[in-house]
Amino acid sequence: MNNFDYFYVVIFMTIFTFVILLAIILFVTYYQRKQIQQKIAIQELKSEMQRQMLESALEVQEVERVRIAKDLHDEVGAMLSVTKMSFNQLLRKLDNAEDLAVMGKQTRELLEQSIGQVRRISKELVPSTLEEFGLILSIDEFIQKVHLASTTEFTFSHEGINEKQRFDKKIELTIYRLIQELVNNALKHAEAKEISLKLSTQDKKIIFTFTDDGKGFDFNAVRNDPKRGLGLRNMESRLSVINGSIDIQSSVGNGTITKIEIPLV
Repeated sequence: MNNFDYFYVVIFMTIFTFVILLAIILFVTYYQRKQIQQKIAIQELKSEMQRQMLESALEVQEVERVRIAKDLHDEVGAMLSVTKMSFNQLLRKLDNAEDLAVMGKQTRELLEQSIGQVRRISKELVPSTLEEFGLILSIDEFIQKVHLASTTEFTFSHEGINEKQRFDKKIELTIYRLIQELVNNALKHAEAKEISLKLSTQDKKIIFTFTDDGKGFDFNAVRNDPKRGLGLRNMESRLSVINGSIDIQSSVGNGTITKIEIPLV
């Protein structure tokens, strides 16, 4: 083999080696890309399964609320009403026994309070106003009741949404439950004196802003606390079912602003 032939052999082997290395690199790159795609697909599948499981759990929870509310109203409430009627008859027969009459009247008052509590709990478990009249009126009714039971001032506005406008049932129920949670936190923990609720639609999204002038809190500390952060995680879980998002801005002594966005499509 002369030098010329040796040169071509070297060139050929170099090219051949380069092609082999290139093929190996391309194969490894392709394989890694496939692995990444498979991991992403598996993660998306897991996320979708988790979302469906959470959605099912929330649906079961709401069904159980309906059952409990129905049992309270139909069975416990009915029994208390019958008991009250029986006491009324007893009181009529005890008009001449002053002490017994006083005791009977006190017992009747307790029964009336119990009946009122059962009705209240039943309505809170299943917001009938939400189902019958929609989101705006149910929110308005809820904050009016809270206002009567507290000294907190409420402001509620709904730009571009009329009282009769309806949304998907899951969206309406999620917003209503979130408002219950946020109001409870603002009154119980933040000791807020003024609360503002603003609801609007923009770019095919519902935007809900909740503002209070309470004590505020360290968001990261509460979010990572297994006990204190439960309410926040519950809100995030509810929103994940309908692809919603929540942003909370708060600091100690400066109140809290909570912004929630929920897509309508």
